[in-house]
Amino acid sequence: MHKSGKKDGMDGLIAALRQLEQAKQQARTLGIFTDDRELLECPSCGLLEDVTAEGVLVTYPKDSADLKDCGLRFKRAGEARFECPTCGTRIKAVIS
Repeated sequence: MHKSGKKDGMDGLIAALRQLEQAKQQARTLGIFTDDRELLECPSCGLLEDVTAEGVLVTYPKDSADLKDCGLRFKRAGEARFECPTCGTRIKAVIS
């Protein structure tokens, strides 16, 4: 394979990765968990994330009797850190 073939292949790969990232961002906007990190649980207040059978990200208190989504979402606070919307604790996420 000559140099231009490698460049064309690399350009195609870069374009595909950009499209994948756009699709993941659209999914996140719709509330769908994209499985690019572990689910979060606040060690201070117990708020935790879960995913429904449809792939929608939900949160609820750890000791909740009904596992109904409370509507709160952990906020990104850096590359691999998130902030608990209930108590403000910062949590390091495990990125997959």
